[in-house]
Amino acid sequence: MTMGLPDSKEWIEDPRVVELLEDRMDHKDYLIFRELNEDGRLSDTELAERVDLSRTAARRRRKRLQEEGILEIFALLVFKQADYAYAEVQISYDATAGSDRIDEFIRTLLDDGLVYEVAECMGEYDLMIRVWQSSLGEVNAHVREHLHDNDVVDSYTVVPITNSYKMFHRDFTDNGSSD
Repeated sequence: MTMGLPDSKEWIEDPRVVELLEDRMDHKDYLIFRELNEDGRLSDTELAERVDLSRTAARRRRKRLQEEGILEIFALLVFKQADYAYAEVQISYDATAGSDRIDEFIRTLLDDGLVYEVAECMGEYDLMIRVWQSSLGEVNAHVREHLHDNDVVDSYTVVPITNSYKMFHRDFTDNGSSD
C-alpha cells in the first residue's frame, strides 16, 4: 500500500521541529543532531566537515549532548521486517496499589528484554508498555505472565500491532526501507 508519505528526512527540517529543538540546544548542536540522525556512524571528522566545525569542537559537542542525555545513538530493530510480533499493552493500576509496589512493578518491566517501551500515561490508563515476541500467542503469554493476578494491575488491554508506517521518523511503508 502506497501512502504517499513525505520523505522521512523532511521532519527534521520542519520549522516547528527546528524551533522546538533550538529551544533546548543551539544551532550547531541542532546540526550535529540532524547529521547523526541521518547516519549515527559518522566519524567525528566527517561530522565536523558537515556542520562546519573543527573535529575537536564537533566531538566535544557530540559528547556533551550524549552525556546530558539529549542525544543517544542507537540501532533500531524493525520488528515487521524481522517477522516478530509486537503489541502495545495499556495498563490500569489497582486503586489500592501503593507507590512502592508500583515502582517495583515498573522496575520488573524495565528489566525485561522483551518489553521495549514503558511509559506513564494520563487518562484512562496509567501505564503503557510495548512488547515483542516470536508470535502474537507468545506476546499474549508473556503479557499474562507479568500482568495476570498481579496485585498492582487492575486491568489491561493488549493491542496487537499489525503494521507500522512510521517509527522514530523512519518510513516503513516500503518493505522497511528508510531511503
